[in-house]
Amino acid sequence: MPINTVTFSGTLGRTPERVGEKGAKSRLAVYQGKDKPTLWLDLTTWGEWSSKDLLACDKGERLTVAGRLELREWTSREGEKRQGFGVIASNIERHERKQRGGYASPPPNAPAPAALPADDEIPF
Repeated sequence: MPINTVTFSGTLGRTPERVGEKGAKSRLAVYQGKDKPTLWLDLTTWGEWSSKDLLACDKGERLTVAGRLELREWTSREGEKRQGFGVIASNIERHERKQRGGYASPPPNAPAPAALPADDEIPF
């Protein structure tokens, strides 16, 4: 029995959109290195949970997706036959997003947060 399992890490190339009642789709940009072009993959999910995971993501978010690879064929508006790869994702993992300053937590020279009042000072 052939096994078709792939895992890609990349950046979500567009805001996910719903497909039918239990599906979602988007595009994933996979960086392959300095001298190679970015690999663009169609990303599709089916099923309530995986589609909710994808729909909760935003364009530009870093993801790791696992699923099966699919070769898609179509005819362009100009009548040319085209091919492309897509992933039918069964697992989506979101990467921690850095805040705009480049830190996921406060920068090292940030002032310490104010201390909380003692329990006997809380009015309820």
